[in-house]
Amino acid sequence: MNQQHFNAVFNRLTERRREMLLKLLANEKDEAIAKSLNIAPTTVRKYRQKICEIFGLTNEFTDQHHSKFPELIALFAKYKPELLNPNTSYLPKTEKLGQKKTISENYNFVGREDAIAHLDKLVNEGAKVILIHAEGGVGKTTLARKWFEFQGLLPLKLPIIMTPQNIQSVEDWVRFKLKDCFQINPEPNFEMMLEQLKNELQTPKIGFLIDSLELSLINGEFIEPYQRYYVKLLKVLADTSVKSITLITSRELLSEDKLKSEEIKTYQLEGLKVDAWKNYFKINNIHININAVSEMNQAYGGNAEAMSLICADIKDEFKCDLSSYWLKTHNELLANPKLDNLVKRQFNKLRKDNLQAYKLLCRLGVYPNQDSAVPKIWLFCLLWDLPASCKQKVINALRVSSLVKHYDKEYYLHRVIRTVSVENFSLMNGFNNNQLLLIKEQIDAILESDPELQLFLVWVQQKSSSVRCTFNQQSIRAFYFHLALSMNHAIYHLCPNPVIALFEETFNPELALALGLNLTNEYEKNNDIYLDIELAYAFGDAPKKADVKQYSLKPDLVNLLQYMENKILDYSASMNFFYGISYEKSWQDEWAIEVQYLAEQLRLMLIKYRNIGHEWKFTEKQQCLLQQYYDANKLLVYCLDSASEKMRLHIEDTLLLPIAEIEKRPFKN
Repeated sequence: MNQQHFNAVFNRLTERRREMLLKLLANEKDEAIAKSLNIAPTTVRKYRQKICEIFGLTNEFTDQHHSKFPELIALFAKYKPELLNPNTSYLPKTEKLGQKKTISENYNFVGREDAIAHLDKLVNEGAKVILIHAEGGVGKTTLARKWFEFQGLLPLKLPIIMTPQNIQSVEDWVRFKLKDCFQINPEPNFEMMLEQLKNELQTPKIGFLIDSLELSLINGEFIEPYQRYYVKLLKVLADTSVKSITLITSRELLSEDKLKSEEIKTYQLEGLKVDAWKNYFKINNIHININAVSEMNQAYGGNAEAMSLICADIKDEFKCDLSSYWLKTHNELLANPKLDNLVKRQFNKLRKDNLQAYKLLCRLGVYPNQDSAVPKIWLFCLLWDLPASCKQKVINALRVSSLVKHYDKEYYLHRVIRTVSVENFSLMNGFNNNQLLLIKEQIDAILESDPELQLFLVWVQQKSSSVRCTFNQQSIRAFYFHLALSMNHAIYHLCPNPVIALFEETFNPELALALGLNLTNEYEKNNDIYLDIELAYAFGDAPKKADVKQYSLKPDLVNLLQYMENKILDYSASMNFFYGISYEKSWQDEWAIEVQYLAEQLRLMLIKYRNIGHEWKFTEKQQCLLQQYYDANKLLVYCLDSASEKMRLHIEDTLLLPIAEIEKRPFKN
């Protein structure tokens, strides 16, 4: 509420209400006021509540009874301090009348300078309605209230539907505000009332707060039969002609097709940074450990409510010692019952609104690395019980719930959310052999329709079968699979060994390593670089000169290797450069060009004689499918610990095989 709006409301007060207000502001007791006006003390309290409502200070729900009078005192302290008794008990003793706090002086409001600036920017760009979106406890409502406070506005609050027994409809709310805040006699129908409201918002700058909008949403859409009322009200509040600013807080994104993106601007509020947590704990005299605070901040995703509850627990139970608290509770992230309820309420709402999205959220708890993001293909594979046409819709529904985070095409859960996911999934019956088999069918289907990619899998199978070594077949297949993908990219390395070059720079055969393949490389005293001899022979790679003959390499390949070795000896200075010693740039450039040419010749030789490389040419779409296929198989491998021995052997035996080969090996429980 700004000065102009405040004055308008104050001037419209009836004589009786103004007399009552002045006595209240003078800090007179209820009994004294009742005696002087010849009324009952209960009537004084009713007057106080009514005056608060006239100034837009109402409780969120009709069953709340705490007084809004301190907020009324704060309003008069700002705009009419001369009417206040300086000794009133509602005024903080250290605060001067009319003094405005800055963000740094709000000790329970830390780390939101960027958020306040972002809201300012949106408003300056013309936004009338802004939806602040985040999961529960991040601080959406606190941010909205503080922004209004810094703007000098006391917002009018729209209560949100909670239960059929506690409903205050949008229509009733508009009617009430027109009558009591704007002193207007409401028109008989909703559309006409909205026109009245729109006209009243042309001049004074008024704030509206619509808090916890998710209570009126299912999958981002308004619950019927209230949809049309919400949509029409929001369209009025978003009109470019109004002077009001509306902030909405919600755990769900709003996806109503009747509301345009330019009408409702969305601000994604992230958790507090670790520095904000440190400052908050210091302000509350908590003895902090920097590493412990960082771990806590990461585990709870910077959640502001978690920070506040943890701070209270540290004060009450651990004598302000944060390290002792974290040592005891780091494996029990939901030890605080209020925090436990906060998270579980969000899970329960998702289960009620969208059971498939709830199942997917729980299934995301199966992968072992708690802090890793996962590719979208994992989500598709985890939806094994849905047709392909429905999967993206379920993923979208999960995203709007705020419980899963999405960043750069990957998805992840904060540890506290993952904790509940794992717990709920175990209650749903957890992973079993049949589910693993269903996931594998989803994965195999990724490349099923592409004949060329099936031929590629045949090539991978044939290559791995021809290798003579002690490594298991599935890990060798994974090595060749990833090697083929990596060789699509040019390799510029000062080492004439393409396998080592891949391993040192771009090669990260995660699936092969997970299946038991350990690549090693060493630097001998004479600067010769080599792989483990067994791997070198298995992959047809170039061993040391002394071992060339025993591997029966073709003469022209031997000659090339010997020529390259002579070049290495000739350019000993450049070899020193390879180990980090800088020489003249001309030598560096000459050596780099020479080795690049020789490495390419060696690659072509290996393709010709040993078929280490390949000449597969994949389209962009095929490369994308291959990467999805590789990533999806990682999910399957990570889940093998929960499989029976028989199922594990079957899955390992058929990993990365073409469909025709898999069908030759049916699995029977």
